[in-house]
Amino acid sequence: MNSMNINDCWNTIGIWGDQSPRCERLKDIIHCQNCEIYTQAGSKLLDRPAEKSYLEEWKDNLNQPRIEKNIHLKSALVFRMGDEWFALASKFVKEITHCDKHHSLPHRKSQVLRGLVNVHGELLLNVSLGYLFKIEKSEIESKYTNERYIIIHDDNELFAFPATEVREIIHYNMEDLQATPSTIKKDTSCFIKGIIRHKDTDVGLLNSDLVFSALHKNI
Repeated sequence: MNSMNINDCWNTIGIWGDQSPRCERLKDIIHCQNCEIYTQAGSKLLDRPAEKSYLEEWKDNLNQPRIEKNIHLKSALVFRMGDEWFALASKFVKEITHCDKHHSLPHRKSQVLRGLVNVHGELLLNVSLGYLFKIEKSEIESKYTNERYIIIHDDNELFAFPATEVREIIHYNMEDLQATPSTIKKDTSCFIKGIIRHKDTDVGLLNSDLVFSALHKNI
């Protein structure tokens, strides 16, 4: 600023300075931002010609080859039920939480509907994807003392279901999907679009349309 003959009095006797005596105008304008000297200096700095080094830096940046971003990536939440790993498109996932208050429902027509759970004061349908997929109880000891609940939604309803373990959000290309192996039980495989390989684990990508359709049918 000195090279441009700008008097930065705000840094010496102004609001940001520590020299004495202080600027006499402060008692009237309170802050240097309200002073025309400060405003004029800002305008002068903004209007100054760009330095050669700055122009050269931007010239180098603009000469770099353009990096194409993959706009076709999709995201999904990875979680475990029993010994099986699944992924559901993240756009259907609202929250991951713990639910302590469970309410059973009499005369249930399906074991898929477990009852109701209280989530932040709101009663949600407590469903069992594990029962829907015919998943057996895990032989892997859970890292968590309490079940984690995943809150999911479609256009019409919110559902809460327990998961043995929740891992993370992953990103993938549809082209990366592998065929569902024949070793997966038919009750489970019918809900799976394909397999994503993630951290040396085969993760079944769920067909969200079929999952929500089955939930509505069993409630």
